[in-house]
Amino acid sequence: MSESKLEWNLAFAQEEVIAGLEKLLTQAGHSYTRTDMEGETRFQATLPQGVLHITVQPLSSHRSPFNLPVVLHRTLLIATGIGVSPEEEKAFRHALTLAFLRVGG
Repeated sequence: MSESKLEWNLAFAQEEVIAGLEKLLTQAGHSYTRTDMEGETRFQATLPQGVLHITVQPLSSHRSPFNLPVVLHRTLLIATGIGVSPEEEKAFRHALTLAFLRVGG
């Protein structure tokens, strides 16, 4: 059984990442469970081939050096696929990229 891992440091607040993941998984038609733990949220999604375990953890936020009232949020997303085909992994990575793509400045 193959296992793959993706760690992604995102420039979004934890709530935004959770909402984006729920939307992505629902639109893709994957059944999933969500577990909120102290400081992190975990998802387990069932794909046609294999299972994705996704952890969402907040990272330290900081103030923008160019605009002090602006707080810059960071979130770590860790996705581990077990038994996921290379095609499904590629499709998931592509969907994640589109889900969290920021346009503009």
